Amino acid sequence: MHRWYRRLLRTLLRRPRLVLVLSIVFSATAVVTAAIDSGRSGVAGPVAIVLVLIGAALSVLGWRISRSGGLAAGQRRALLQTLGRLTPLEVRVLAVDEREAIGYARELRNVMMEARWPVTGVFKSEHGGNGTGVTLAVRNVVAPPREAITLMNALRRVGVPATWEHKPELERDRTIEVLVGRRR
Repeated sequence: MHRWYRRLLRTLLRRPRLVLVLSIVFSATAVVTAAIDSGRSGVAGPVAIVLVLIGAALSVLGWRISRSGGLAAGQRRALLQTLGRLTPLEVRVLAVDEREAIGYARELRNVMMEARWPVTGVFKSEHGGNGTGVTLAVRNVVAPPREAITLMNALRRVGVPATWEHKPELERDRTIEVLVGRRR
């Protein structure tokens, strides 16, 4: 039972639209159950209440998933495909000191690691926390590595707001920093 529950929860966390649809289905079923069997037996009321509670729980779960602002499955897949075709760059991942930014930075780091890029981090950013979105820092912003340009374009293509930053103190031209700013 415990395994089944964990598998179901993982599936729901990966598919926010499914959570929304299930929430609506449970709520609609509760209304139909209450309307069809109103007054005939004492079973419809408690069943409708249970269905409403399940629908409400799914609504809260969907709200939390959407609020986390993490990478959707399609975004993750597209980034992984793009990164997998490139020669890896050395990456250092940083995030501002906010829970959502750190979580998002970990997701980006995990995608890069899965694509077999050498990644370190997630480190706390020393920039303070005024920026939002994702910033790619390169040593030479005039001529960044081709792979960094492709990564920037892939991030933008999947809907991640991303900008460049010039950081001459980076050790090599083939090293980049990915800074995740405030999520909202």
